[in-house]
Amino acid sequence: MSKMEFLLAIAQVLYYVSLSITGPLALIGYLRAKEKEQQDREYRVYDELDNKFLSYQKLALQHDLDLIETPDASPALAGDRLRLRQELVTASCGFALFQRAYLMFHGQSDDFKARQWQGWERLLRSFVARPGVRHAWQICKLHYDTQFQTYVDERILTLLEEAGTDPAVIYAFRKTGILLEEANEHRATEQELATWNAALAEFKKRKAG
Repeated sequence: MSKMEFLLAIAQVLYYVSLSITGPLALIGYLRAKEKEQQDREYRVYDELDNKFLSYQKLALQHDLDLIETPDASPALAGDRLRLRQELVTASCGFALFQRAYLMFHGQSDDFKARQWQGWERLLRSFVARPGVRHAWQICKLHYDTQFQTYVDERILTLLEEAGTDPAVIYAFRKTGILLEEANEHRATEQELATWNAALAEFKKRKAG
């Protein structure tokens, strides 16, 4: 084999090696770009629908129509109906804002999240520290993204633990996703009360055993 043929063979080998590396890298880059496009489309759809949902809630409040999440006959609005409706719509708007921040920031780099999310985290913690807001969350939480639901519930759990809340209450909240407190227990449905009390009884039974 001449020197020229040898160099040509080496060049061909290097060419195929480069293809074996750049090909998968290009495919990975393409798949990531498509995934990002899909995420952007999903967020735009969510954003549009969520804006329309909140617009309806505001109109319902202004014109005394039933809120989508809580019809006027619901025990959740027993008592001062107008004030409770106002609290619910206001809290819904607040949680929608926090969810937008959550969905936008948690897909970014760790450095970006460290710089941008910490402020939102502090505001969310302050927000859910209010019993009225936690009551509204129990009513409207299923409207939100499931990962965001878990995130907010974890923030509430942290607050309860730091406040030295009865472990039975913490257990029941973890198990059921329901949080009945003095401010909202009288507005719970029969099913919520039954589920809550069953979880409390289960905790006491486990502790006794």
